[in-house]
Amino acid sequence: MRRMLLALLMTACAMGVAAAQNMPGIPGINAAPPGPQPKVQILNPFYEFGSALEGKMVNHVFKIKNVGHGVLVIRGMKTSCGCTAATPTKNNLEPGEETDISVGFDTHFQKGHQVRTITAYTNDPDTPQAVMTMQGVVMQQVAATPAQVAFGTVRKGTDTSQEVTIDDLTDQKGFNVGPVTNSNPAIKVTQEPRKDGKPGAILKVELLPSMEPGTFDDSVKVITNRVPVQIDVFGTVTGDLSLEPAQVSFGIVPKGQDVVRILKLTNASPHDVKVLDISSSTPSVFASAEPVKPGKEYKIMVTLRRGTPDGQLRGQLAIKTDDPEQSTVEVPFYAIVGQFKI
Repeated sequence: MRRMLLALLMTACAMGVAAAQNMPGIPGINAAPPGPQPKVQILNPFYEFGSALEGKMVNHVFKIKNVGHGVLVIRGMKTSCGCTAATPTKNNLEPGEETDISVGFDTHFQKGHQVRTITAYTNDPDTPQAVMTMQGVVMQQVAATPAQVAFGTVRKGTDTSQEVTIDDLTDQKGFNVGPVTNSNPAIKVTQEPRKDGKPGAILKVELLPSMEPGTFDDSVKVITNRVPVQIDVFGTVTGDLSLEPAQVSFGIVPKGQDVVRILKLTNASPHDVKVLDISSSTPSVFASAEPVKPGKEYKIMVTLRRGTPDGQLRGQLAIKTDDPEQSTVEVPFYAIVGQFKI
């Protein structure tokens, strides 16, 4: 029996070591097996590309060499930004062999000084993470002023608008703007010529009275013959029903206790409104409504249950009412429970 238990224990340990060796980037598990050791060397770890026009690809080839005596294995690649891609030509390098790491940096929607890091995870016990860096300045071709449209908080039924100027920064001839699109039907975007006669356009971004109460966001996408431009549009529409505060933050919560937050729901319309039900996106948070002034004001008690698992918690409440204009009022909530580590 003892021999059987010992054999099972040794098998489990071997499986654990094998699994750990396939997980790059974790300290203490990247050591090569006994014998000749690999050693990674980056022949050109830093690349300065100078300046590049926005929308152009910046390409470069880094070189990695195995200057050790064992086989060097490149287990994976990671870049600091999703707009950067890196691919090795070979993943297993014999002593003295080299491989190319082809890197492409997409500069769309980038501007100013940019730094990107590329990490190769290897079986080199001394350098499990080999880092390469590329940097330079991305020169903007087209500018939107302002770069985003913030309507702030407006009352439902309000018709308001803002203007955005589209500028050509290249000083080249033949700048064309259009088409312009967005997805929210309650936001209307029209294009007009610039009043100063310069190349470009004026965009009138209009918030229509049909926008429903609550927070909203949209993206205005502008096609030009230089590069595309994206303008974020956001704000909050309030109706007769309003919450104070508009969201629930439980903050950092010790594990093992209930936490309660109180909101005030106010009805500014001439007719009474009833709260019919409150639902939550997670069972860890529940809420109840208590009338303070029936039909006009309610106290909303929001509770984070004890026993909620450690970590970040995000979700929302849906307050159901009999108001035909605002049948649902949504309330986002957020908490960090227990010994959560980022």
